[in-house]
Amino acid sequence: MHTSVYVWHSLAPLVRRFCREHGVGFNEVVNRAVSAFLGGCDVEELRLRARLATLLKEETELRRVSVCMLRSGSYLPGYVQRVLREPGRSLSHLPNPQRPLKALNPREERVFRRIATRREQIAQEIAEIQEQLLRDVKPFRLKPDTHRRSWSCRHGKNTEKGGENANAC
Repeated sequence: MHTSVYVWHSLAPLVRRFCREHGVGFNEVVNRAVSAFLGGCDVEELRLRARLATLLKEETELRRVSVCMLRSGSYLPGYVQRVLREPGRSLSHLPNPQRPLKALNPREERVFRRIATRREQIAQEIAEIQEQLLRDVKPFRLKPDTHRRSWSCRHGKNTEKGGENANAC
């Protein structure tokens, strides 16, 4: 079995010097270090760390797909509307990052609209693919609010004698 090993940039000179000073090969150092590491570590912990790394990669990919899909799907019409605003409309009420681009010339506007259309097509295709890939995953549901206020607070009964006071809820 042949596997490449990438040594950290800061660690490489130390490993080279160790190999040179002790007259051992790089592969032997790596094999002995891995063997010692595996001998002294919890295999279950390694399995859990590997699973965690896999889940983090998957979550990162899903977030990238989600952001891309929403940016070019659901959020796209609002963006296009802001970019293609009517000339002369006052934008002083908007903060600088939310102000639309300056008016486009007709050619730029045509190209911009085609790009927006293509982005929307891509977002729809991404949604279809993700729907197939995630067909076994149940849709996300918000959990119900389990904190319930007392009956007297819900009905405006804020008496101090024999009931709850005004600050009870």
